[in-house]
Amino acid sequence: MAKAQAPSPVRSVQRAFELLGRLGGERTGATLSELARETGLPVSTVARLLATLEQAGFARRQDDGGYAAGMKLVQIGLSALRGLSLYDLAAPHLRRIADASGETANLAVRAGERQAIYLRQVLSRHAIRHASWVGRMLPLERTAVGAALTGRVGEGGYAARRKTIEPDVTAIAAPIHGPGGEIVAAFSITGPTFRISDQDLERFGALLLKEARRARAELGGGTAR
Repeated sequence: MAKAQAPSPVRSVQRAFELLGRLGGERTGATLSELARETGLPVSTVARLLATLEQAGFARRQDDGGYAAGMKLVQIGLSALRGLSLYDLAAPHLRRIADASGETANLAVRAGERQAIYLRQVLSRHAIRHASWVGRMLPLERTAVGAALTGRVGEGGYAARRKTIEPDVTAIAAPIHGPGGEIVAAFSITGPTFRISDQDLERFGALLLKEARRARAELGGGTAR
């Protein structure tokens, strides 16, 4: 009996998802030419796909002419997040991290081979603070979160970066391990560099490790230490 072949993907649908992925990972939107260049598609093809996505509510046109994620895409993203136990589990940990550090606390996971994405945040109580990056993609290279997610941490078990994507922001991150010891996510603290001393780096690193171990215990990976 001949083995059934898997159905071939529909190219137009693949292209639409490529655009949705690009719009979903961008905070400020993107122009038609930028989307065409980054997806490698002709401008005319991108224009037709965007028109369809906009009509269906998955993309929206901004006042400056650029395109951003539409409410349908936002709703789907929120529904997916609510289905993640890690997303719900992280809430009290992030609150404790933010309260104890005074800075913004973040939960991030890997999003492919080269990127990570912020899933949840508790913002700093200070007027000057790191802006909300929920849903924002960031590279694994040159970032504290990327180092934590890939296991490239120091002897203390956490990673710290003074200059990453934003030159005036300092970030500290610690990996969260799953039941099998695999890294499933990372907690991080971000804040303006002028407010975070070297002593704070150590204190924040210890704080993140404590909450990461608690989270591992809740995921079934052993007792917290």
